[in-house]
Amino acid sequence: MAGNILLVDDEQTTLKLLKDILTAEGYEPRPFNNGEMALRSVMVEPPDLILLDVRMPGMSGLEVCRLIKETERLKGIPVIFISGAIDTEDKLKAFQAGGVDYITKPFQKEEVIARVKTHMELHRSRQELVRAENALRKSEQSLKIAQAVAHLGHWAMDALTGETTWSDETFRIFGFEPQGIAPSYDALLRVIHPDDRERVTRHIEQTREGGDFDIEYRIVLPDGRMRVVHGKGVLVRFPDADRRPEIIGTVQCDNEVIGVIQDVTTRKEMEWRLEHEARTDALTSCVARRYFLEMAHQEFLRCRRHGGDLSMLMLDLDHFKAVNDTHGHAVGDLTLRKLVQVCRAILRQEDLIGRLGGEEFAILLIETGSERAFEVAQRLRDAVASAEIPLETGVPLHFTTSIGVATMKAPDAGVDAMLKRADQALYEAKNAGRNRVA
Repeated sequence: MAGNILLVDDEQTTLKLLKDILTAEGYEPRPFNNGEMALRSVMVEPPDLILLDVRMPGMSGLEVCRLIKETERLKGIPVIFISGAIDTEDKLKAFQAGGVDYITKPFQKEEVIARVKTHMELHRSRQELVRAENALRKSEQSLKIAQAVAHLGHWAMDALTGETTWSDETFRIFGFEPQGIAPSYDALLRVIHPDDRERVTRHIEQTREGGDFDIEYRIVLPDGRMRVVHGKGVLVRFPDADRRPEIIGTVQCDNEVIGVIQDVTTRKEMEWRLEHEARTDALTSCVARRYFLEMAHQEFLRCRRHGGDLSMLMLDLDHFKAVNDTHGHAVGDLTLRKLVQVCRAILRQEDLIGRLGGEEFAILLIETGSERAFEVAQRLRDAVASAEIPLETGVPLHFTTSIGVATMKAPDAGVDAMLKRADQALYEAKNAGRNRVA
C-alpha cells in the first residue's frame, strides 16, 4: 500500500468520495464519521496521514488535532483539514491547531491526490531523517561504534605542543590522500571555511582548558568543494606508563585532545532540502502559507518595535473554477504560476508573496503605507489582466484578479488583524464585480 490514511468527516457522502479517490491511488483509507472514534483509532494504530473535517458534532476536528499534537508519539503525523468553511479565521485556527494544509469543499479529485502525495512524501522524508539522526546519536556513544560508521575519522592533538595525528579517514574527509600532508593544527585551520575558522579555533582553545569539543563547521576541499563536518573531542590525560586515558577537567602534563570527525554533508543537505520544501509552494515556487505567516509575524513585530509601515495584499483569481472546468487543471496550474510570475516582475525583492491555498495568495509589502500599497495593487491588477496563457486553440487565455489591501494600524494586536481586514477587502472587491482593488 502507498500509505495508511485516516479519514474523519461526519458527512457520509464526503467519506465515501475520499475513500474511493484514495483507494484508487493505492492508499489504505480508514473512514470515521466522528472525532471520538477517530481519536481512539489513532491511539491504537497511528496512520501515516489524517484528512480531518474542521466542524463535526461532538468533538471537533480542531480538538482532535490538538490532542494528537499533544501526544509525543503522534505529533509528527501530518493533518490536512477539510471543510466547507472559507473564512480566514477558521483557516487560521486549523493551522494553529497543528494542521499542515487545508482543502476547501467542494474539492477536486486532483487537488486531494496532489496534497496527499506531497505531505506523505514529506512525512516519510522526515521519518528517514529522524531515523538517521537517531542512528548517529547511538553511534556517538562510543568511539569504537563511531569508527564503524562510514566516513568517520579520528584525530589526536597534544594540548601543549600542538603535535597532531589524523586517521586515514580524516585525511580523506579533508580531501587528501592518507599521509598526503603533514597533519597539524595549522593544516586543520587551512581546511576550515574562513567564515567558520574563528568559531572553531575558540572551541579548540576551550577544549585545551578542559572543556568539550562538539561543533559543526564547513571545510573547503583542495578542489574547491565545500563540505559540512561534525567534530567531537575531549581533553584526556595519560597518567600511567600503559597510557590508559582518563578524561579530566583541568590542564595537566601529558594531556591530549582526542576526537572524531564525520562528514555530515548528506544529512545537512537533506535538512536544507526539507526546510526549503516546507517553506515553498511546490506548484508556484512562492512561499508556502505557514512560512509566509511566520515571516509576516516577524515583520509585524519589527515594525511594532522600531516603527515603519507595513501593508498586506490578498489576491484571488476571478472565476478560477471556470478555468479548470473549461480548460483543465494543467491550464489552471499554468495560470497560478503565471500570476506569481507577474507579481514578482512588479514587486520589490524585499516584498514577500505566499500561496495561502487554492487560488488565494497574499503579499507582504515591507515599509509600505496604505497609499503606496493601493498603487501597487492597482499595478498588479492591470498587469494580471494583460497577461496571457497560450492555448492549443491559438486563442490565449486572459484572466483577472481581485485584490484586498490592508495596512498595519496602531490598535492591531497581531498580523492576524491585518490578514482579516485584507480578506474582508478582497471579498468587497469580488462583490463589487471582480477585477478590482478594495
